[in-house]
Amino acid sequence: MGKKSNAKRSGGRGGGVTKLLPHTRSQLSALVDDIFKKCTKVPPVAAASTPAQEWAEYMEVYQLIEKVRELEKDIQLPTYPRMEQVGPFMSWMKEKNIMVTGVEIWDFGAHGLGLRVKEDLKQGQEVLAVPLEAMLTEDTAKKSYLGPLMERDPILQKMGNVCLALHVLGERVNSQSPWEPYLRILPHSYTTILYSTPQQLQGLQSSPVLEEAVKLFRIIARQYSYFYRILHSLPEAKSWPIKDYFTFDAYRWAVSTVMTRQNRIPMCGSDGVKGDDDNVEVGQMALIPGWDMTNHQQGTFSTDYDSKRGSSVCLAQRDFHSGEEFTIHYTNRPNSDLFLHNGFVYPENENDSLGVKLGVSKKDALYQEKVELLTCLGLPSSGTFLLVPGPHPISPQLLAFTRIFCMDKDSLEKWRGDGVRAKGLMHEDCDVGTSTQDKTWAFLHTRVALLTRAYPTSLEDDVAAVTSASDFPALVQSLLICEKKILRDATTYLSARIAK
Repeated sequence: MGKKSNAKRSGGRGGGVTKLLPHTRSQLSALVDDIFKKCTKVPPVAAASTPAQEWAEYMEVYQLIEKVRELEKDIQLPTYPRMEQVGPFMSWMKEKNIMVTGVEIWDFGAHGLGLRVKEDLKQGQEVLAVPLEAMLTEDTAKKSYLGPLMERDPILQKMGNVCLALHVLGERVNSQSPWEPYLRILPHSYTTILYSTPQQLQGLQSSPVLEEAVKLFRIIARQYSYFYRILHSLPEAKSWPIKDYFTFDAYRWAVSTVMTRQNRIPMCGSDGVKGDDDNVEVGQMALIPGWDMTNHQQGTFSTDYDSKRGSSVCLAQRDFHSGEEFTIHYTNRPNSDLFLHNGFVYPENENDSLGVKLGVSKKDALYQEKVELLTCLGLPSSGTFLLVPGPHPISPQLLAFTRIFCMDKDSLEKWRGDGVRAKGLMHEDCDVGTSTQDKTWAFLHTRVALLTRAYPTSLEDDVAAVTSASDFPALVQSLLICEKKILRDATTYLSARIAK
């Protein structure tokens, strides 16, 4: 006998949606309540969670989510072969007046769909122009049935990306959606951490990214439980198409779609007309069809919103030759951020960094003097400071913090009270005295050595084992390689400083 189903089909022969059986829905609601309670639990003010505690809490939530997914397994979003959607999507773009010049949609294998250059493009040449009317935005969400909920819900009032995720999911299950050809061509799943397992995340156990990954999963689990409760208690939600399809898998798909593809565009005025550039309120989240097919490459920003045309315009960031993949520069973000929110790692990322947590102990006899000088520089008494790739791996903020951290009373007195002069502490060639400088380089060298030894494998081992796959384990491996290269550069730099 086959496995018993948790659901039944409703709505007539060949149509309708899959709905959970009453006893299954009751089990699911109880699990959702447990998830919501665990994810909203506020620890005592004096209690700081350790990494082990955070991991244990993540595992509890993950196991509950897996039980939820098992109960919801019969409710699936419809999927379509992506390449078969290219023709209808191109026709839809033409109907929406999306201008496409010199590129075409292409399957790049493991890297998914992207844009391939059909004819040589010159730097600065316009390649894509997407009018506002073709986009999914916070404004279009407000005009949908979600509008009244957005006006009164505290989360939706503050978080445009969450509004957009619910909006995308609602349109995805609406067969009459004006964005149907666009939504059909989107990926069915992503390589974001929302699709990872604990075993895969454990590969990050020595990386500072693990803490952020665990927090992100808990945030999305909390959002899922929060909106599940709303959709199944709000009277008007009975008629919303999103209600019967709102599962954890569906929500993580919608969230991942927004995380990996969102961009900011100007808000519209109350009359729907965009004002002059100086009067446009920037900050509306949007999905931009066609433009979001482009993959990332290090370069210069080449996308902007033209308020006079009412369109997002993308220019070639460099000369492209026929047959190349057309790429754009997404943003100046480190690989940790790209990994967490975009589901990829860019090995040649010039804007990469590795966070180092440091702080001045309140038991330090010079705590007040050090905090005063740090505040003068706009630096916290405890926080995350950055190592960066390249020949100068100590960021100005990390250098200044460590110098102040290592100062004695006399050194602190020399730098206090002169904010302009104190800014010099952020420069490598600043004369802080031999004693402070020696302590600074020694402290940083030891710290970097400890961070390096925390990884169970070496950089050389990882490079030898790296694969060209684009699945989640390969992304973890690529991220760790980038982190270890930063630590290697820092070790080389600091060893040379100590030897002087």
